[in-house]
Order: sequence, then structure tokens, then C-alpha cells
Amino acid sequence: MKDRLLNYFKSDRHLWWTVTVIPGVYSILYLYTNNYTLVNSWYQFVGFILLFIALPVIEILILDLVFKKWLPSHREKLYWSYFFINLSIILSWSIYLGWRWKGLILVAALSIISAFFLGKHYKKFVVLVGLMVILALYNFSYFYIERVAGWKEWTSTQEFESFVFNKKPNIYLIQPDGFIGKKTAQNSMYKWENISFYDQLESKGLKINYDYRSNYPTTLSANTALFTGQHHYYDNGNMEGELFHARNIIMGQNATLNTLKSNGYTLNAILEHSYLLLNHPKTAYDQLNVKEEDLHIMPDYELYKDIEKDLYDMIKLDKPEPQFYFVEILQPGHIPTSSSNTDALKEGRKNYLQSLNSATQILDNLILMIQQKDPQGIIIIAADHGGFVGFGSTAQAYEKPVQDLELKQSLFNPLLAIKAPDDFRPFQKNIKSSIGVFPNVFAYLAGKPVPQDTLDNSSYIFIKKGESRGIYKYFNTRGEPVTEKVPLK
Repeated sequence: MKDRLLNYFKSDRHLWWTVTVIPGVYSILYLYTNNYTLVNSWYQFVGFILLFIALPVIEILILDLVFKKWLPSHREKLYWSYFFINLSIILSWSIYLGWRWKGLILVAALSIISAFFLGKHYKKFVVLVGLMVILALYNFSYFYIERVAGWKEWTSTQEFESFVFNKKPNIYLIQPDGFIGKKTAQNSMYKWENISFYDQLESKGLKINYDYRSNYPTTLSANTALFTGQHHYYDNGNMEGELFHARNIIMGQNATLNTLKSNGYTLNAILEHSYLLLNHPKTAYDQLNVKEEDLHIMPDYELYKDIEKDLYDMIKLDKPEPQFYFVEILQPGHIPTSSSNTDALKEGRKNYLQSLNSATQILDNLILMIQQKDPQGIIIIAADHGGFVGFGSTAQAYEKPVQDLELKQSLFNPLLAIKAPDDFRPFQKNIKSSIGVFPNVFAYLAGKPVPQDTLDNSSYIFIKKGESRGIYKYFNTRGEPVTEKVPLK
């Protein structure tokens, strides 16, 4: 092996695959090890093969052909420059999921300049990255065996999936991301001035569950509980990053959508952004306002769809079948995911409240439209989690357990408001948390009695660092604040 390496270093041969295939393979392995849940579709995998390997191969072959003909003595400079420029570009995509223009321009300039002095040494860096590929392959193999192949299905068939509805009104599930409940809006961390918004909702016929809690504090973890009617407990504490297969569960086959479909409902999804579609999941919806051509190979969720227009266009079709509409609004959101700003608490609160005010206008417009076009429809406004105000960043919430009640409310007290006939009221009072929403709605539509309160309505957070790492319960099933570490099964 040593002799072969020495011969490679001394030879005048320049191998196209050393500056394209090796960096490409390393970048793909890094990407899938660290961002698997964002890119685990075959469509994306093929795209990365083309972008990270095939395209660079074509480029270097063409460039090398030009250099062989007109600049044969400078091929090593070409390979040095191309190796570092190509590696920096695809690593930027793999690490940051996008471009870092200033850094890339700087790397390109330095690579070209240094090629005149160090070009003949590029093969040593090729070997170094080759060794990194071996390590990356080991890391990915371990990750795949432990996390992907070893993943255990946690969803199960729910009793309500067999319900036959006696009533089939159109159902509108509107989810404003991170929209807090009234109790949290009034606490010392938020002090929202527009607190009258909750009274305005009730004046429009919506009833509010003021003690409603999310079972989990993120969009993906909370919505999987909402749409399945059951707990995942963060994959029993094995979660790293995002919850596995969450988007596939939320947008695909789940207990809620299966029940609606079996009762003849047409399923419609209106998304402001493509956050729930980043990994191109197979969806169970009959109509979706986001087209395949709107999605990218790299996970970029920003679309800014006009959800009011898109919902109006779907409603006006006036189909004879009962309709289910899932409207996701990525407002008001939450405070920044990370921050080094000493004024992060103040800035986070200010920006969140501005977005909260903006979200109220969207909700008002949607409610007005639905009540005008479909006065008999059931409207469910169910936010997924709180706004995290009170923390320096969302990441800080997962660093260590907290005891403060207002901080816990900031995570787990979202808005739940429902417009439905008066006889739904006992069912709504029975909804304590996310997992109870659809079991109670479906029991009402099927003419069943109010379900017995046997669900685990607790709220859970996953502390990811240090000796405190583990799953913690912040509210028990009765809604009482606690800070209890949950033993893993």
C-alpha cells in the first residue's frame, strides 16, 4: 500500500475520479448521517448523485480536455483548484444545506492563487479525504444500523379508525405554528397587548380550551401525536435531531386521515411553506396546494403560498363529498433556534409578538371566509406548540430541565379553539391535549358517547445535553406542572 501511494504521488497521472467521486461520496455520507430525516427520499438521493458526483465528473473531464490540449503543463494546478472548489461547494450544501457565498468565493480565490505554489501536492489532500470517506462510511453504517434499520414502528391502529360517522360536516383544521393560548399570553414573559383576540374568537362562535396543552414542543413531534392520537416518546429517547419518519406520518397514512378517508372525506392540504414536505414524503391528500415542482432537492422550506387564496379556490369547487382541510400557517412561529445576542430574550419576545399580531389577521380572514362559504363546517384552530419566549433560543429549552411554570407554559400551552354545534361541547371539554383532539371529534361525528378520559395527556420534552439527558415530563396527565425524568423502556 505504501509503495502504491508513493507511486501515485510521484506519477504524472491525474485521475478525474479522485477530485470528483471521492469528495462527492464523502459529502453524501456526511449529509445522510447528519440530516437523514430531511433527505431520505429516492428522488433526493438520485439528485445528490447527479449534483455531487455526476456533474463534477462532467465538469472535470471537459476542463481536463481543454488543459491537455492548450495547457498541459498546468493540469496539476487545475486539479488542485478544482478539488478544493468542488469540495467546498458540496460540503457547503451538506453541512449548511445551502450556499455560503462569501466563504465559497474566498475558498475559490485562495485555491486558484495557491495552485501556482502548491498544486503538485493536491494528491496528498485527495488521500486525506479518502481516509475521511472510510471514517464517514463507518459512521453512516453505524447510524443506519442503529437508527434506520433498527427503528421500531410506534404507531398502532386506533379504535376510532373503525368509527362510521352519522354526521359528515366539512372539517377545517387550521394550525398556526407556535400560537400561544390565553394563559401564556397573559403571563409575565409575553404580556401580549392584543389579549382581546381570544374574546373576539369566542364572539365568532369558537369555544376555547384555555388549559389545552401540546404533548410535545415542536411541529413534527406535536403533529405526529395529533394525527395518530398516540405518543411516540421521542422514539423512546433514541431521537437525535428530528423525529424519524415524522413527515411521512403527518402527511401520509395516519389514524386521522385513514378514518376520514374511510368515511368518504376528500382530503385537502393547504400549506404556507413546504416544511412538512422537505423529504418529499408520499402524501395521503387528494389535493395539495404545493406541487412537486415547488419542492427542491435540498431542504428549503420557504414558499410563501397565498393560503387564503388557495383555500378559497378549494372551497369554491363545492364538491358533493365531505371535505377535510388542513391549513398550516408557519406563523407566529417561535424565537430563534440559536442566539449569541445578549439581548436575545428581549429581541425574541419583540419579534415573536410582531409575528403573533400578523397571525391574528390571517386567522380572522380564514374564519370569515369559512363562515361565509360554509357556515355548517367545523373549524378547529389547533396550534402545535408555544412560542418559547422566556428562553434565549429554542435550543436553550433542550439544554437542562426547568422548574418555572411560565417557561413550561411557553412551550406547551398553544391555542385550541373550535367552532362546532352546541352538542359538541361535552366532547370539546374532554380534550386536554393534542392526542385527544381527533378521538373526541370522531366520537362526536359517529354518535358515540364522550370517550373515557384514559389518554396520557402529559407533556414531554427531550433534554439533549449533559448528565440530565433524557425525556422529562413537564405536565402530568391532569395538567399539573411537574419536572419528572421518564424512565426509558
